[in-house]
Amino acid sequence: MTVLVKGTSVVAYVPKGSWSGGTTGIGVLNVEGSSITPTLVSTPNVVNSCASNPTTGQTVCSANNPDVYILTGTTLSKTVTSSGTGTIGFSGGSCTNCGVAIDAVHNKALIGLSISGAGGFQFLNLATQTFEPAFNSQSPAKQISEDPLIDPSRNLLLSPSESNNFEIVNIATSTAPKFFENPIPPNGEADSAGEDCSTGIALAPYEDGGVSNVYLADLTQAKFTAGSPAGTWIAPSQVQILTESFLSAAASAIAVAQGTHVGIVSGEFGGSAITAIKLPTTSGSGTPAITDWVTCNIPAPFQNGLDPHTVTAYQSPNGAKDAIALLANGGATTLAVVDLTKMLNPTIVPRTTGAGLGHACASGTLPATVVSTLPVPIAAPSAVKK
Repeated sequence: MTVLVKGTSVVAYVPKGSWSGGTTGIGVLNVEGSSITPTLVSTPNVVNSCASNPTTGQTVCSANNPDVYILTGTTLSKTVTSSGTGTIGFSGGSCTNCGVAIDAVHNKALIGLSISGAGGFQFLNLATQTFEPAFNSQSPAKQISEDPLIDPSRNLLLSPSESNNFEIVNIATSTAPKFFENPIPPNGEADSAGEDCSTGIALAPYEDGGVSNVYLADLTQAKFTAGSPAGTWIAPSQVQILTESFLSAAASAIAVAQGTHVGIVSGEFGGSAITAIKLPTTSGSGTPAITDWVTCNIPAPFQNGLDPHTVTAYQSPNGAKDAIALLANGGATTLAVVDLTKMLNPTIVPRTTGAGLGHACASGTLPATVVSTLPVPIAAPSAVKK
């Protein structure tokens, strides 16, 4: 899912499907402000992912088949077809087009996709609405991330995979990508990419590992060694254990609210626990580490969503400019809005006490001052009875 921040307005785009199925359509709703009429945008095929460009206001969504949908506001303005063929599988299902990330600096969308059954990528130029040539991942078994990420300032594509390999692709020349691999320590499956782009600290949570484990690396200190068909990269790094963070399927998804050094780690396929994390404000020396974290439950009946991961984060353009997380539930019928800045404040959310504690809500669930829920539209406005 994605969020579009324009001025003081914040709009969420929530796919109604997942890699394992679901229904067609994209729920569009206001999170802050009232810039759009909440609606369900109809699509011919099941949509699994969306990403927005705040510069142009466009949103790009990928279907489970080769369809790619381009939206402006609540209008599906164009459908284009990727070069995807066959399907690739993840722990949560299979897909031809498997996800999308936005490079807002260069006005491109990156589609993660299957190329004859192997993982790969393809750029969509949003100015011309045409595709560049698709290219395969060079990671072991040609696996790609469930949630690839673009760092446009460094011209890097981050793609940790379920084989515990962290692929970085230099996309300075997107039609001639350069691949660099890093086999990271196995402790679960690292399949979701995150980054605090201001500091260059990259993250990958490990799902199916019990207590939450998160891999961190400082890309400002990274060393890249060229090779054919792929080189290698290394950087000061660690796998950090987040005590008291017990999430459904462990640490599955991650998102950073850019500009705040605050993020969220969430589970999937049920459970309501989430973990807010505080990242370093500087980088360039030493080994990066999450400096603070706290785990709480979103009040019932909320349950975490399916693959690909239904979470995003942003800095609010209003008020205190807090870090905000958005999470869709398993049926994509409810959107939870969590103020991560308040969640990390122990005077607002008291924590467990005692030896080895201090990283979980004392009350277990988040108070109403920190979390709220919004209904995801189930119909177009004209079909809603008044």
